[in-house]
Amino acid sequence: MKDLSLRRIAWEAFPVYLKRISNVATVESIKKAAEMSVGTSRFSKEMIIKQKISILIHRGEHLGEVTHFLIERCQSAMPEDMAILKSIRGIRDKTAMNFLTEIGEEIDVYPNHKKLMAMSCLDPSVGQSGKYEGASKISKRGNRHLRRVIWLMTTKVIIFDDYFKAYYTKRKQDGLPYKKAILATAHKLIRVIFAMLSTKMFFNLRVC
Repeated sequence: MKDLSLRRIAWEAFPVYLKRISNVATVESIKKAAEMSVGTSRFSKEMIIKQKISILIHRGEHLGEVTHFLIERCQSAMPEDMAILKSIRGIRDKTAMNFLTEIGEEIDVYPNHKKLMAMSCLDPSVGQSGKYEGASKISKRGNRHLRRVIWLMTTKVIIFDDYFKAYYTKRKQDGLPYKKAILATAHKLIRVIFAMLSTKMFFNLRVC
């Protein structure tokens, strides 16, 4: 049981890194978990844990440097688009940079918001077989990284922005479960962002 506890900490380090390496609390939680776990007399196990933690810290620092560099490049190359996105409360430098990086081009290359929605894997699809028509769900075709960025932006704007908070609350009151309410709000957010970037207009209720 002692070895199993420490082995779990060591080998779960990489999945944690892949999901949340940008969060400093991840490294701290692993260190605290290691401190609170039952010790082992095996020197090799102790070295593995120290090595994994060291790798996480190093990669976390490197990721922070890369993120800072990309934010600076976006600020210099697309200052207006960055400012437009950040005019929505809850969207900050990092998520704005990630969004603009993932869409790959100027917003003008997308004829309408539906094309942007399809690019973000959030367009609805319906399973069909003969005369049977299944329930509608997101297609997941397109850029999964962009989908994740939009999902993260949505979870922030429903906290910090009154308009999107009210929209999310209404969808919940309509009977939608959490994920579907978030998805509906994400669709609304994409429509608003598309209108804002297309018209070079800062966030206001006229673009909603």
